[in-house]
Amino acid sequence: MDLKLIFDEAHPDIVVFLLTTLTAFIAWLMKSLIEKPISESKNTFNNFFKTRIEISSEIKTRLNLIAYFPSGKENLEYKEQLQNILLKDGRVAYLDREIFDIVLYIAISPNTDEKLLIETIKKIDDDLYSQITKVQDEISFYRKFSNYKPIKRFVGFTMLSLQYVASFSLIIFTLFSLIWLFLNDCVIFKIIAVVIVLIGLFFTNKWLKK
Repeated sequence: MDLKLIFDEAHPDIVVFLLTTLTAFIAWLMKSLIEKPISESKNTFNNFFKTRIEISSEIKTRLNLIAYFPSGKENLEYKEQLQNILLKDGRVAYLDREIFDIVLYIAISPNTDEKLLIETIKKIDDDLYSQITKVQDEISFYRKFSNYKPIKRFVGFTMLSLQYVASFSLIIFTLFSLIWLFLNDCVIFKIIAVVIVLIGLFFTNKWLKK
C-alpha cells in the first residue's frame, strides 16, 4: 500500500504522535551513541589515570636519585628499589611498553647509562604532563561553568549552552553546504565537496588522536 495514501487517511493526532515518537527515539538513539562511548572512555581514563600517575611518579623519583648517584652503594640501592616497584602489584601494565623496557634495563644494569637515564626521565615527564593536562582541563572547565552562586552558575550554563548551539549550527551549515556542492550540476563543485570532506576527515582524525 502507498505510504502517502496511509498518511492521508490516518488521523492527524495519530500521525503527530507517531512522528513525535520517532523523532524522540532518534534523538535518544543519537544521544546514547554519542554519550555512552564518552562516558565509558571517561570511566576508563579515571581508573587508569590514578595508578599510572602513581607508578610513573615513583619510577621518576628513583630514576632521578639514580641520576644523582650514578655509581656506588646508593646507586645499587635505588636500582633495587626500582626493581621492587616493577615487580609490585603488576602496576607496570599501566606503563608504555617502551618506557617499561628501558626502565627495566636501567634497573638491572650494573653500569648506569646516564644519557639513556636522562632521556627516560624526559619521556616520563612528557607522559605525566599529558596526563595531568587532561585533568587540569577538566578542573578549568568545572571552575568556569560551575559555581555555588546562582547567578554565576546560570551565566556559566548559559554560555556553555550558547557554545553548543553555535557549534551545532556551524556543523549543520557546513553539512548543508557540502551537500549543496555535491548535488550541484557542476562537476567542479562535486570535486570540491569531496576534497573538503577528505581533508576534514584527515585533520579530524589527527586531532582526535592527540
